[in-house]
Amino acid sequence: MSETSTGAPDDVNALMTGPQWTVQWSDGPVPDQRRLRSLVGHGGPVRAVATAVVDGRPVVVSGSRDNTVRMWDLATGGQLHDPVTGRNDPVSSLTAEVLSVATAEADGKPVAFSLHGDDSVLVWDLATGGAAGEFVRLVESTALEGRRVLLALGADGTLYVGDLLTGRRIGAFPSAAGLATLHGRRVVLTVDDAAVNRTVRVRDLASGEQLARTLAVARTVALDGRVLAVTAGEPGEPGEPGEPGEPGEPGAAGAAGAAGQEERFWDLATGEPATARSAAEVLAGGEDLPGVSTLTVVDGRAVAVGGDGEEPGFIGPLAVARQNGALVRTRARETAVLGGRTVALTAEADGTLRFWDLADDRQRVNGMRVLRSVDANGVAPALPPGPEQEADLWHRISGRGPGTAGSADPVALTVERDGTVMVRDRATGKPVGPPLTGHTGKVTDVATTVVDGRPVAVTAGADHTIRTWDLSHAHGDGPPRTGHTATVSAITTAVLDGHPVAVTAGADHALHVWDLATGLQVTAPVTGLEGAVNALAGSVVEGKPLIVTAGSGDALRLLDPVGGGDRHEPLTSHHGRVLALATATLDGRPVVVTAGADRTVAVWDLATRRPVGEPLTGHSSRVTAVATAELAGRPVAVTGSWDKTVRLWDLGTGRQIGEPLAGHTDWVTSVATTLVDGRPAAVSRSRDRTVRLWDLATMRQIGEVQTGEDTDPNGPVAVTTGSDGRPVLAIGQGQAVRFWDLTTGREAADEYVLPLAVAALAAAPGGRLVVGFGPEVAVLRRPAAD
Repeated sequence: MSETSTGAPDDVNALMTGPQWTVQWSDGPVPDQRRLRSLVGHGGPVRAVATAVVDGRPVVVSGSRDNTVRMWDLATGGQLHDPVTGRNDPVSSLTAEVLSVATAEADGKPVAFSLHGDDSVLVWDLATGGAAGEFVRLVESTALEGRRVLLALGADGTLYVGDLLTGRRIGAFPSAAGLATLHGRRVVLTVDDAAVNRTVRVRDLASGEQLARTLAVARTVALDGRVLAVTAGEPGEPGEPGEPGEPGEPGAAGAAGAAGQEERFWDLATGEPATARSAAEVLAGGEDLPGVSTLTVVDGRAVAVGGDGEEPGFIGPLAVARQNGALVRTRARETAVLGGRTVALTAEADGTLRFWDLADDRQRVNGMRVLRSVDANGVAPALPPGPEQEADLWHRISGRGPGTAGSADPVALTVERDGTVMVRDRATGKPVGPPLTGHTGKVTDVATTVVDGRPVAVTAGADHTIRTWDLSHAHGDGPPRTGHTATVSAITTAVLDGHPVAVTAGADHALHVWDLATGLQVTAPVTGLEGAVNALAGSVVEGKPLIVTAGSGDALRLLDPVGGGDRHEPLTSHHGRVLALATATLDGRPVVVTAGADRTVAVWDLATRRPVGEPLTGHSSRVTAVATAELAGRPVAVTGSWDKTVRLWDLGTGRQIGEPLAGHTDWVTSVATTLVDGRPAAVSRSRDRTVRLWDLATMRQIGEVQTGEDTDPNGPVAVTTGSDGRPVLAIGQGQAVRFWDLTTGREAADEYVLPLAVAALAAAPGGRLVVGFGPEVAVLRRPAAD
């Protein structure tokens, strides 16, 4: 039994701006009418999605393993802005991966948050697509030269210094690794990560002045229970410009020794210059230790070390004093407490440090979390009182955690263990219809929004796509399917007792005949076919319908679709393998035209089952496609080949008409014929991802479609007509059918998405389209005229 449907209501695809194809009938379950559009552009699995409203428009934000964050306009399916990314690591040059995304309304402005593998949480302005700042961790509140300041650390190691009263940034120190108090003033230790030896510097927090010079360490040795660093030459006075002997310069330490400068020894436990026996004794008796390559000295005392294998940091008394400490970048997602309220701190793109109140996580605007900034008013913020009261910043600002579910009252959406999305009644928890299926990989995330008053779901998939769903439509399983039990591999149309029918062949070795109007099977299936059917065509011989099929060999089967079985013995083509076939009428006789792996085209009389004339030769490689038409009252065939050409043949004379139609830069994979303004035309598709339209009378190209890099050049195609009479190209791409106007080269309608991959297409009378998707068959109706 088949199900007949009137298709989706008129507004089911209101999110799409183009004309809509609808399903007339489907064998078994009707294609899921909850499907809206797919958002395609990511180059890797999509990990997370979130929704927002920008200037009244519904927007989707997505994060992918391609390391980009993208912002999409749901109304058009296009990207609002250029993709954005996290930071590049200064050492590896790798871009930080995107782990998750979220949205919020921050002080009335829609923003997106992105969580990255380097622990950063970046903020993006959804109206402009530009960077708005990043979340930073409060380090401490202190006084600098009589002014109360905040010290905050970003995930990239930048230490921000901001005025507590105004929030204005006073200074920023990239790659900060530690804080200390030196001679009564606060100092910061910074590291040049890009330098070979990771040069360490000590700077005054208030002025930014560099307080020390860095010496290259020639050796580090253990001797008499002490660890000594050996340097050459004397350090200059603090604050002097320039850095002679900078690590990384060839022979920095050795050159000093060569000039007669005395080697010095430094005790790394105390920072004091070490007294030792002669250099020769130390270097001979000490045990070499790896790691330290630089030493930073202030007022004759070593205060910090750095090196390839050694984490840069303060040494001696500065390393153990309570007010000092290392700055840990991987804790950039901590919250703070201000006036008893939980807050987060951001470093804004305009240089401001701003606090955000996280206490109220229930308020929503357009489904987005609402964040409001708060002034410190001179009150010193503090870190949370204990680990048990700390909350990860990402969970607080995004509301996202393990087992995230979308919500669109009165239903909720959950990502199941099998990677599908289930729609559930919020009150009972029971499923509402089947899962949302359509992604070809696992669903990794789900979000919801409201568009034109309708609940819409947005799903992210491992198949690199984002899909949208109209949740206002319930969808049942429908009656049991009684058609094919394996993938539909080929489709053609025919006329049976005066009624147009669709004929389908499948990998289940069966042939089914369907009434195009009702979807009912009008004959018993023809079963037991040997091998797969890769091509078929219909004809009428001696007043009875005949179906010609080709499989993986060189034989043609002539089947009776009414009585079942073979009408005649198989016809041997001698092509080696038949790759395509089409039927025509030649001098009143039904014929079939075959294209083969032997580079030839042959014409066969279906009544006598004999060849008509000699094979048609001219192609220099296998002939992969054939279609037939009438030109000036005579039957012609159009063929496409791996030799990148399209050729036109007079079936009456067996000769090629004119020169080959050239233009494709790769194999021609399919051809079809149509009418353009009443004139016969050919359509050719190539592996170069173009479709070309040719005027058969003038033998000139009159149109071209660029199908895009994401389109499978070997996918099924068909040429039908739009409601305005212009030819429309339909291409199966994954689970979608996409449509192009062949005369303009532009998309003619929004894609139609089906539950399973589209494997076969055929044009049918009335501008309809027969689609084989998995084992199912459906007929789509073209959009109505404006």
